[in-house]
Amino acid sequence: MNKTLNRRHFMQLTASASGALLLGLHYQSCAPNGRAVKYPMLPLIEIDTDGWVTLIAKNPEIGQGIKTALPMILAEELGANWEKVKVIQGDYDKKYDEQWAGGSYAVIINWNLMRTAGAKVRSVLIEVTSTRMQRPTNEFIARNSKVVHLETGESIPFEELIAEASQMELPEEVEFKPVDSYTIVGQSLPHVDIQELVDGTAQFGIDINLPEMLYATVVKNPVFGGGLESFDDTETKNVQGVMEVITLRNSEYGGRLLGPNSPNFVNGVAVVANSTWTAFKGAEKLKVVWDNTSSRRENTEPLFEQFRNQLDDTELVRKDGDFTAARKNAPTVFEQTYELPFLAHVPMEPMNCTVDFRENSCEVWAPTQNPEALEKGLIKLFNLKPEQIKIHLSRSGGAFGRRYYVDYAMDAAILSKEMGKPVKLIWTREEDIKHDWYRPASVQKLTAAIDKDGKVTGWRHILANASRVTSLGREGSPAGTEIDEYEFPAGFVPNLQFEYGHVLSDVPLGQWRAVAQSANVFTVQSFLDELAFFHKKDPIEHFLEFLGPARMVPVVGDYEYDAGRLIAVVEQVRKNSRWNEPLPKGQGRGFAAAKNSGSFLAEVVTVEVTEDGNIKILRIDVVVDCGIVVNPSGARAQVEGGVLEGLCAALYGEVTIKDGAAQQSNFHDYPWMRMREVPEIHVEFIKNDLPPRGLGEPPLPPAAPALTNAIFAASGVRIRKLPIKNQLKNA
Repeated sequence: MNKTLNRRHFMQLTASASGALLLGLHYQSCAPNGRAVKYPMLPLIEIDTDGWVTLIAKNPEIGQGIKTALPMILAEELGANWEKVKVIQGDYDKKYDEQWAGGSYAVIINWNLMRTAGAKVRSVLIEVTSTRMQRPTNEFIARNSKVVHLETGESIPFEELIAEASQMELPEEVEFKPVDSYTIVGQSLPHVDIQELVDGTAQFGIDINLPEMLYATVVKNPVFGGGLESFDDTETKNVQGVMEVITLRNSEYGGRLLGPNSPNFVNGVAVVANSTWTAFKGAEKLKVVWDNTSSRRENTEPLFEQFRNQLDDTELVRKDGDFTAARKNAPTVFEQTYELPFLAHVPMEPMNCTVDFRENSCEVWAPTQNPEALEKGLIKLFNLKPEQIKIHLSRSGGAFGRRYYVDYAMDAAILSKEMGKPVKLIWTREEDIKHDWYRPASVQKLTAAIDKDGKVTGWRHILANASRVTSLGREGSPAGTEIDEYEFPAGFVPNLQFEYGHVLSDVPLGQWRAVAQSANVFTVQSFLDELAFFHKKDPIEHFLEFLGPARMVPVVGDYEYDAGRLIAVVEQVRKNSRWNEPLPKGQGRGFAAAKNSGSFLAEVVTVEVTEDGNIKILRIDVVVDCGIVVNPSGARAQVEGGVLEGLCAALYGEVTIKDGAAQQSNFHDYPWMRMREVPEIHVEFIKNDLPPRGLGEPPLPPAAPALTNAIFAASGVRIRKLPIKNQLKNA
């Protein structure tokens, strides 16, 4: 994925292009029939003569609050009155660029873009006012949808300026508002569509309804890499309302991959009916013979045995100093191995997509994180041209990386094309879990060489697994998505080695919230906690000693790690969690910290472990430094959600493989935390004026090690293999 906003795309969004383009797309001197006249100001901003400001939310809303956060940045720099702002979800359009959700990048890559767009419109509104009042532009500010003269307090509302402003050229350069003058950014605001979310009228992808629409579901080969031999649909077609049964063979549509990092649909059979329920009932009666001759028919334990064996056959990812010498000369060598499972995404809204495929057009309603991949898939599979495709970005009921892939949308497009009508495809929960693109499982081995003073002088981290690079047909070393040269604690230990062992597998792998860090932070933070116990030191004190003083730590090239920001969140979470206060017998606190997507987080989990091995999470304290917090309400929700998902995975998350197929199929065998299990969560944000960084993923990785470290503190049982499940009852 391209994370760089180049100048051409930036100019498309800000409509500047060397100052030559005009803001307004049309001009009308008065409102016809007394209705407000709308003036589009850039692709993102429209102001009308009733004073309403309409802002386009360009990125997919998957529950992360970006439909509110990005317009807040626009409105702030524009000087709009938030009470008179309307937000509209934008369709997929190349003029918006970088129109995807993933990697916690949405605010990062759009921060300056949104500010620039808002500031350019504000600038011309001020210029019009300056001319009318015959005063210099530097004597004016924009606030509450008015341009105000600072000295006299005289003001003109936007609606009286917009017609003239729309005819003016955009400035080449703009000045941003000082952070201390913000009145929108930094305020806790509800989602712009909170009313619809509360009353149930919010339209998710699964809610789309079109005239003459048909409904469909799929039955896919449960064995990874398998095909379709034959099927008997006699009983299916006897179900009243079933209209058609259609084969889905990806060999007829380019094979398994649409392109690098873009998996095609899995082989199977689709049932089309007059309702989703009828399609489900018809699918239950299908009799299918699968062709699994090309599958490895893998099983979980032999796969993990391959991972363990591969620890001795690795490629070098990073080498600092001489770890071998450090180990040889160290009076103490400490070593542990950790194991992490495959994980599914299980968003509450299963995979779905609605497509209206006509002879010369294809209109799509998709809850997707990646509309560009969807468009590319439609072009490749059906030989369409971009101008024949229109993609509406439906709100998603969760995603967590699963909706970065568009395999389910390809299913829907095929069915609509075959039927000649709009088709809404909905997967069952079982198909959703069994045909996920899973978080890779891994076995990881860490070794520390320790000098006579207890200082870590050598560090070796070996990771072995099946790689997302290979599974997704991406370029580069298989190690690239699993362990890379940026991994912590690179730069903090003089003699350091990262190694990777690659195992081929049929298991489909993909992005999962926080991806590699969801596994590697557990390993590293668990190991550091074990080192603290080994040295009989307080875990937080030991971690701070390991970090050393506040400084910028060189890691790779120009990239440096700000140890001071990490130290600050660690010290604050120690205070907030009352770390040094004693706890009753059977209770314990655990700590972990990490940096992800530019944000620094420290977490403390407090647990109680009963004598019979039951775990109760009592409290979680989180301290976050993510720079400027655009919407504290939304940010807190992201932190809480990330922490809870990390805890869910640590407690229960596991996909096991038998004869080449996932064994789990629904929440009865892939359980998630229930509301009664959710503890108190206390979140604090470090205040500063630094640019905002990512927040959707960073809270997740420290949650698991903080939990297992707390379990050790409470019970003396060390968890080195996830999920926890019943390990304490068997200890």
